[in-house]
Amino acid sequence: MAFTINHNNKQWEKVDTMQLWKHGDGENTEWMVEKITETECIYGTYSQGVERCAPLLFSPIAVSVNEQREPVLPKYDLHQVQRKEILDGERKLFEYTQRVAGIPCQVKVVPHLNPGHYAKAVEDRKRLTMAIEHKKGDWTSINDVQKIFGCLFPHPSDITRWEDDVKFGMQRFAGTNNTVIRLCTKIPETLAVTPAMLKPLIENDTLESAIKKKRLFIIDHSILRNCPTIKGTVVCSPIALFYRRNDNKIVPIAIQLFQDKAHDNPVFLPSDPKYTWILAKMWFNNADACVHQANTHLGYTHIVMEGFEVSINRNLSKSHPMFKIMAPHFMYLMTINYLALDILLGEGQFMNTVVSVGTEGAYELIRRYRTKWRLNVEGTLPADLKERGVDSTDVVPDYPFRDDALMTYNAILQYVTDYVHLYYPSDKELSEDYEIQNWRADLDRPIPDGGLGILGVEGVDGRFTSREQLIQVVTSIIYTCSAGHAAANFKQYDEYAYPMNYPSMLRGKPPSDRRSRSEVDVIQTIQPRLNHYKLMTIVKILSDHSFGNQLGDFDQRYIYDPKAMHIVKKFRADLCKIHRKIQKRNMEREIPYDYMDPLVIPNSINI
Repeated sequence: MAFTINHNNKQWEKVDTMQLWKHGDGENTEWMVEKITETECIYGTYSQGVERCAPLLFSPIAVSVNEQREPVLPKYDLHQVQRKEILDGERKLFEYTQRVAGIPCQVKVVPHLNPGHYAKAVEDRKRLTMAIEHKKGDWTSINDVQKIFGCLFPHPSDITRWEDDVKFGMQRFAGTNNTVIRLCTKIPETLAVTPAMLKPLIENDTLESAIKKKRLFIIDHSILRNCPTIKGTVVCSPIALFYRRNDNKIVPIAIQLFQDKAHDNPVFLPSDPKYTWILAKMWFNNADACVHQANTHLGYTHIVMEGFEVSINRNLSKSHPMFKIMAPHFMYLMTINYLALDILLGEGQFMNTVVSVGTEGAYELIRRYRTKWRLNVEGTLPADLKERGVDSTDVVPDYPFRDDALMTYNAILQYVTDYVHLYYPSDKELSEDYEIQNWRADLDRPIPDGGLGILGVEGVDGRFTSREQLIQVVTSIIYTCSAGHAAANFKQYDEYAYPMNYPSMLRGKPPSDRRSRSEVDVIQTIQPRLNHYKLMTIVKILSDHSFGNQLGDFDQRYIYDPKAMHIVKKFRADLCKIHRKIQKRNMEREIPYDYMDPLVIPNSINI
């Protein structure tokens, strides 16, 4: 709702302060002031359309709004008492809690639900659920499986990844779980490979030289060891080796499905019978899918970022410039996590019916990873790539996720750098900002002591001592909420839709020997038809790009300061350049990778 205040008092040379208030009590005591637009100054001096940004959301009955309600650091605020009172109220409204023991903190009670945003997803789910009710019976052949696509469920970009080793390898670099493969510097004790076993598979290399030349890669899903699963379902804890061939294609060369060396836990090789090797790859991908669903997607975008949203509301005034740059990237997150995750994780829902680990196992994986996830490594793209040894194009020549995501990460980094330098001309200014320092202290304060308990937060002794530290933290948050989530989320339909490509759940037991298998064994291993349609329904909705605006085109505007808007416009221009570069790259790729194109990356975790 918009309203206009007119005055014709000739004695008012300038309006310094305006007080806004709301009468009444009850449920809807919070109220919004998005902006104040100045249309005319007296004495014939016009400033048509100049916008003054006000704090976005108030809980008290009355608030004074002045010229400085544009971004202002606390020490310069003319209404410091009011500012502190509002922030005290926000701390009562936004409280930390661990909804499940051991997982990252979330908000205790969601203050402002916005279910309307999620209404389209709910309706889409109802429509698709009605359409699949008759899809019963079991699969009869691989040809039968391929008939599942049509008007409601379109063909994914490729349905041969399960058969093709090159495409299976490429799933590590352009799939949904692109941040787990790492350079292999040593064969783990738990993996029963021998140099003689691998020699025919590594193009006249020796195992030692392949490691030295940085041509060997590994994924070790030991985190899945003894993980809870849906009753009657098995999930492996596999180790897989990949090798970069002379043609620079990276392919799997060995898969061991469990961690302990044993006669009934063989190392499977590409030279094994066709369907034996295919089943080994499918069971590996099933494990990878469980890690993707629990950690890469749910735990360390959705849940961990909700804690950061709570933290800025507890510690930063709505007038704080750093609140204004971060807030657009948290839009809808609490609502999505509260409403949607119940649909995904509730009894008899998605995770408990079509993902091997189920809800209990998913939370266990999130719990296990919380002691390993660091904001400045796993939560910071360049550091994560470097730590895994895959940052160089000499080591991994074709890594679509890395190459595209880094461009967007660097654009966000430059955007945040310019913005921070605008409001903090020096490290001294940062040091004197008690709100931002309180926020910093809250981030890695242990959970039992009332903090967020995040590992790897840049700073010294709970404080930001340099602008670069603040820039790094804010960049990681914005990247994770936008591009990081997009990479984990929007390719789900393309990966999961064909049941052999990336199975979320498998039936029976994994192969325990290398004897020959058949197509029938594969068909009997994938989950039943109706279950798979349920999976397709959810991942189709999750892969929908229609929720929210593209990165840089903010769903809710927080920034009005003309100098800051210049920085925003530059950010948007940088993203447009990245879009054009990715378009050009995709013309040369065998299978286009669109998911890090800023044109399809939302600002926030909005689905």
